[in-house]
Amino acid sequence: MRKTSTLILAILACNALFAQTAQQDTSRLKAAAKTFGTELNFNPFNGQINLNNSLNQIKFRYFAKEDLALRLGFVVGMEKTLNDNQQPYGTNSFRFKDEKSSSTYGVNAGIEKHFRGTLRLSPYIGADLTFTRRSLNQELIEGESILEIDGGWYQTVYNNGNYYRSVLEYGYNRFGVAAFTGFDFYMAKNFFFGYEFNIAFAKTVYDEVEEQQKGTGSANENHYTDHSDSSFGPRLTNGIRIGYIF
Repeated sequence: MRKTSTLILAILACNALFAQTAQQDTSRLKAAAKTFGTELNFNPFNGQINLNNSLNQIKFRYFAKEDLALRLGFVVGMEKTLNDNQQPYGTNSFRFKDEKSSSTYGVNAGIEKHFRGTLRLSPYIGADLTFTRRSLNQELIEGESILEIDGGWYQTVYNNGNYYRSVLEYGYNRFGVAAFTGFDFYMAKNFFFGYEFNIAFAKTVYDEVEEQQKGTGSANENHYTDHSDSSFGPRLTNGIRIGYIF
């Protein structure tokens, strides 16, 4: 009986010691004050790994305190497509060139308030502001006619032997504000995965499409003034967040 009691006490003491040691170790898993963090997204449903969200933002966090983080995200991108067909020789010479270019940059800045959670789980709430600028340009050359377009992209629509141009896409300025909530779950020291969703308001103001005609032909009058839209509602961040603290 005495041996059994001693064994039980020894097991309980070992369990208590292990629990205390585990608590001491896991208490250091979360981000400490004056550290930085960054992350990317993994979407298990389509097998894609992307930057922070659907806008392909690169995001950093600075933990001013253990429970308070400042966040900054930005996106920069440029695209160019060229379709140039020409036959300069013979009686049926022709040239058609369609060159489109775009540049996009954006920034969002916000703050996160983290709560105690558990030894590994760090839930948070916060708010951020966003701004995105997308510029579009296009050059259309048909024979001797050169049309330079600023503020959008045109597409050519053919109908019963005739054709006309319509706006395919507009450049824009987008402003937004969002309140969000999410969590970080630390799998190891300074390494976490998480998820986030928000409720956001965004307003998009589209550019006027301006034309400049060179060579033969004439530019169309601009009819695309005061073009904007707005949205409000909940939104999920694209995929599971995976990040680290440094």
